[in-house]
Amino acid sequence: MHSIRSLHPMNRQEWFRRTTWTDSDHADFNARLKRSRGASNKAQYLRIQAFHLAEAGHHTAAVELLDRLFTECPERVQLADAHLQKAAALAVLGQVDAAIDEFRRALQSERDFPNVRTNAWLDFGIFIVERELSDYFDEALLILEEFRDDSGVSFPSITHCYCVIRALIADARGDATMARDYARQALAEALKAHSGLSHHPRVGLVGTKSKRFERKLRALAEKVE
Repeated sequence: MHSIRSLHPMNRQEWFRRTTWTDSDHADFNARLKRSRGASNKAQYLRIQAFHLAEAGHHTAAVELLDRLFTECPERVQLADAHLQKAAALAVLGQVDAAIDEFRRALQSERDFPNVRTNAWLDFGIFIVERELSDYFDEALLILEEFRDDSGVSFPSITHCYCVIRALIADARGDATMARDYARQALAEALKAHSGLSHHPRVGLVGTKSKRFERKLRALAEKVE
């Protein structure tokens, strides 16, 4: 998955990492983007700028930039991440159906170009269980199984997220035993203080992500048959 490092937006060389989006910002970005060479660079600048705007709360502007990427420079190495970013922005904007479509496009981009992998397979499931969208439970489970083996190193954060989705879907469907077992595993992953990698012990830990569902998971984990 591509990482995006936050740098000060006023740095002359970081014109595509702005956290404000005034008319002046917009005009300057467009001017610099026009001068940049190659569709690959343009796509990357659009996606990175969209990321920083979304982080700053400018979700509509982020969506507009991502739509430009899809239209003007749809570089396949950027598509999965771009669709996932758009899904996240649309989710914040409350556009549930549109967000689901973007999650699906992100996943299809990964199928079409397996060299790029994102967390869309997990983010989609979290999106569904968080909103209790039961009509999409089967789809979320199928996606989990399709992409699980291709996810690479199973960091605690990945296993935790997988187990959260499985636990909450099982609970919603009345399978108390499965919900309890997955909840316990999710909580165990959240407690891990080492990634399993000797040179990067803190990479992929759950951290504060566990707080989102902790109370629910604990309730499920404590259930007895």
